[in-house]
Amino acid sequence: MDTAIFLEIMSVQRHDFLNHLQVISGLIQLNKVDRVREYINQVSLEVERLSKVGHLLVPEVSASLLVGHFIAGKHQVEVIYEIDTNLDACAVPGKILAEVVEEVFAQSLECLVPPGVPDRTLKISLAENEKKYVFRIFSPDPSHREVDGAQSRLALIGNKLIPYGGKVGMVVTGGGGEIFVVFPRNLPDQHNIRA
Repeated sequence: MDTAIFLEIMSVQRHDFLNHLQVISGLIQLNKVDRVREYINQVSLEVERLSKVGHLLVPEVSASLLVGHFIAGKHQVEVIYEIDTNLDACAVPGKILAEVVEEVFAQSLECLVPPGVPDRTLKISLAENEKKYVFRIFSPDPSHREVDGAQSRLALIGNKLIPYGGKVGMVVTGGGGEIFVVFPRNLPDQHNIRA
């Protein structure tokens, strides 16, 4: 992880916070109370989206997702989260999983929502079942010309998961594109120790 990018994220968040306060102050001065409520609700929804990322019990993955979210924002890409787990039984060391998530996020931005794509949205889901976790990044309008290069880069990053029984892949159809990561949970008889 690059410390400089975290400092940039903090600076942008500070700027956004001050901007939100100025907007609210201006609306109050104009006596637009209904608009103040709408604006506060809008900002609250944005904060709630990211709060799911902060509840993950693998801090390296949280950090990777926050960096990815920040970079997506710089490219005018909206990120929607559906996180239904906290990764409490993750069998993959956090550092390795974070590297994989970071690369998958980067490839998603490059391949699934390159400049010129009209629907600049990524949907990220993280779910679990009794044996595995599945991390998915979906875009409704991928660029097919970028797929081959992305698949070879994803195969390289996926090699980091092979020792743990995980994998990375990509599926692109007429209805959208998806990059997925599958990685195992610790089984009940295993010790819950992560490197």
